[in-house]
Amino acid sequence: MLQVTDEFGSFDKYIWNFVNHKPIISQFRYSRQVPVKTPKAELISKDLVKRGFRSVSPTVIYSFMQVAGLTNDHLINCFRFQECTTKGEARVKDDYLEAKTKVKELEDPIDVGLSRAVDD
Repeated sequence: MLQVTDEFGSFDKYIWNFVNHKPIISQFRYSRQVPVKTPKAELISKDLVKRGFRSVSPTVIYSFMQVAGLTNDHLINCFRFQECTTKGEARVKDDYLEAKTKVKELEDPIDVGLSRAVDD
């Protein structure tokens, strides 16, 4: 875990990088359509094993992807489908705004110093 955080800054950035920092929105109508693993989960699993992680089978990773919001597998007729889709889109927007703020901070060092002084 320490190697991942050293390389990517956080596990969050590392794991979201696999889905281009946007949740995968599935359009399943029936529960039998929801897979237990996907090619993306297999890719993440292989990368984690390569980095020394254990007990990270594709099925375990796909389960993690569902819980962490990397994929939205709610059925389209589920009352939570729209809410989860909206929250996923909001996360992408928040990440964009955070990145834009960091660029602004890099462009204007006076504002950075001022905001740090205000925070202190």
